[in-house]
Amino acid sequence: MKLSFRDGIGTALAAAAVYVVLDITNSWGFLFFGGYRAGVIALAVIGVAMCAFGSDYSTVRGVQPLVVVAGILGVAALVLMIAGLVWATAPLFVWFGAVIVALWAVTTVRHLVTPRVTGLPRPAAS
Repeated sequence: MKLSFRDGIGTALAAAAVYVVLDITNSWGFLFFGGYRAGVIALAVIGVAMCAFGSDYSTVRGVQPLVVVAGILGVAALVLMIAGLVWATAPLFVWFGAVIVALWAVTTVRHLVTPRVTGLPRPAAS
């Protein structure tokens, strides 16, 4: 399957997630976020946007290893997001950003290696 415009949007959002993590951990101050909790919120918004634009479930048929890995990373992202909102520490924030970027990488690879389904099979005419 080829990459689509939606994958390009997902890639731009993944780059934005990396930028948010670098900005907050290095105290660059370009984004005017007040700390790790605000960074977790920003990463959560970016992550939801990545899921909205980059998800393509039309090619999922049965159990696929990359879909399972993406599901595990999605659950990990949810847990890290909640923990980051509660405790707002640097390690939770950085791990949350890393999991979001890993999720983007897994889904992009899946989009590359999964053949595109052209349509639903039609029943034979009698």
